[in-house]
Amino acid sequence: MPCPSDSSPPPRGPLARLWLWLLLVLLLALAFAGDGLALSAVGQFRESSGAEAIRQTVRWLGTGYVQVPVALALILAGLLWSRRARQAGAWALFAFAGAGLAANLLKIIVRRPRPWTTDPVPADWHGYLHNGAFHSFPSAETATTFAVMLAIGDWFPALRAPLLAIAILVGAARVLVGSHHLSDVVAGAMLGIAVWQAIAVLASRGEKGSNGR
Repeated sequence: MPCPSDSSPPPRGPLARLWLWLLLVLLLALAFAGDGLALSAVGQFRESSGAEAIRQTVRWLGTGYVQVPVALALILAGLLWSRRARQAGAWALFAFAGAGLAANLLKIIVRRPRPWTTDPVPADWHGYLHNGAFHSFPSAETATTFAVMLAIGDWFPALRAPLLAIAILVGAARVLVGSHHLSDVVAGAMLGIAVWQAIAVLASRGEKGSNGR
């Protein structure tokens, strides 16, 4: 994608994307293999005061209660001061919606039980649809966080490292509190990356179209 100006995200070469996805697929395979070990490691911690503190703090960074207001604040700031902020906020909002929708559709299709769930297996699809105990794969909060943080980071490259750290922290927290398997989180991160890459193509095409008029 072209990025010479204040108004479009930076380029990503096809070779770089290929290597990224090869690495991500390898990480997902390792995560599936390590699911049992990860659950054993967090088995006692998930009931601790530390886990509850994470639920009350870090967990909120991965929700729409934080991500949507941040995107709207960027849009407002962009209307007042910077087109870059407006674009970042708009595409972050789009990324949140796209990643959240995709993740929740996959949850219904895959129907993977969450760690330590004791709920009986639903009798039909309707039961799966309304029982969050079987919505483990992928982690929607990880997906939306990666999508939103990548969206903002593409428009503000200086913030990429801390934004990526936040996304990783949100994903790790989902495992630590026992809400997701390790592979759920890695898959959520992959989904968020894929959604943003697709949206970035649209952003680039839209910028080309506006420049051509």
